[in-house]
Amino acid sequence: MTSLPAGIAAEQALTRQNVALSVIKQSNEQQQKLVEIIADAARSAPVSSARGSNVNFSA
Repeated sequence: MTSLPAGIAAEQALTRQNVALSVIKQSNEQQQKLVEIIADAARSAPVSSARGSNVNFSA
């Protein structure tokens, strides 16, 4: 097995790290959008005096 020069190996490691961070960021953005959609739906739902008037967002 041949080894790569240190500079190329370091560049590959940085590229992999940047790709991983990008994927994590995109996932987080998608989750935030989903939370916003759910929060908007909960706010726009008709309020019943009998039940369902409180939504626990910490779950």
